[in-house]
Amino acid sequence: MLELVFVMVVIALVTGGAIGMFVISSSERQLKTVAADMELFSKRARTLALVQQIPYAITFSEQTMRLGPLVEAGYSEDQLKARLQLEKDRGTGGTTPKFTPVRETKTFSDYDISVKRWGGVNWYPTKRADPQVWRFDPNGICEPVSVRLEYKSGWVEMDFHPLSGGVREQRMEARK
Repeated sequence: MLELVFVMVVIALVTGGAIGMFVISSSERQLKTVAADMELFSKRARTLALVQQIPYAITFSEQTMRLGPLVEAGYSEDQLKARLQLEKDRGTGGTTPKFTPVRETKTFSDYDISVKRWGGVNWYPTKRADPQVWRFDPNGICEPVSVRLEYKSGWVEMDFHPLSGGVREQRMEARK
């Protein structure tokens, strides 16, 4: 009988450890997925700036990230819609642009986004009234920034390289 109790205790410990590892790996997997999405977004912005030869920007505001031409950076959704409607009403003035500007929005509903500028020590949270703008120039260089995504079960910080737009260094903490 004692052997049976001992075997049941060992099985319970192994099962509990496996469940704990699954929960942690699930949080870590979710953070890695979001980090990969953000890196792809930054590389897309850099590529668009190079190909179209116009500055692009990623605007961080609250829980969204918006990619578009630099001249549209910092606008709220309503202001951007009004600006686009005004451009549409005016027409192109007889000239057709070589490329149609790309505009994309990515939402991170469960994450809080903060941005730290190169050489800075403070993280600036993104707010609707004070969005953070990350610039990508037509020569292929982007502003070096760090982005922090906080989630209820962890956080990930990414330092982006100014020449490639890719992640140079990544730190992560996944909790239960």
